[in-house]
Amino acid sequence: MTTIEDKINLFSKIIYDKLNEEKEEKLKQFNQEAQTRIESEKENIEKNRKNLQRELMKKSNTKANEIIAKEKLNKQREILSLKDKLVKSTLDEIKEKLFTYVSSEDYKDYFIKLLQNTLSEVEEGRYFIILLERDNERFKSEIEEVIKKYNDKSIEIKISQDDFIGGIILKDFEGKFKVDNSLYSKLEESKEIIGVKVMEMLA
Repeated sequence: MTTIEDKINLFSKIIYDKLNEEKEEKLKQFNQEAQTRIESEKENIEKNRKNLQRELMKKSNTKANEIIAKEKLNKQREILSLKDKLVKSTLDEIKEKLFTYVSSEDYKDYFIKLLQNTLSEVEEGRYFIILLERDNERFKSEIEEVIKKYNDKSIEIKISQDDFIGGIILKDFEGKFKVDNSLYSKLEESKEIIGVKVMEMLA
């Protein structure tokens, strides 16, 4: 015969089993939710890690490119500076040689031929022949002889206040055009050629 105590014990067991079952269910659910959150956090951490890695890589590449660009610019500046120095030193050497040349006997033939060619290339008219004082003194008689041959042209000699090394400059009376056959102008014209040669050498 079932007593009240037995019924209470049975009831208590049923309640205990039910509570235990609910506890296990809730614990299982909690573990699942916790695992889901953990996995989600892991994904977020990995995502953030990759984003951070990409950002660091991007910044690193940007910095590296900046350094490379700066170094290239510095190298280019150094090359241009060296080019300018080499061009200047080369022009200075040539200039010295030209000053030596205009004092030589060979210069006389060059000067007279240059004068003849310059006068033969212009049409009849009135012109100034601009010379250096030292050339006019050295070649005065030869200059007069050349000018006489071009009697279709009215020529007036002018002495330059600027030392253009040697050669001549021709101007028309109206100032419409000028033929610069001075050695200085030829030296300046050679500057670009020398610059190209120097850059080829530095490349």
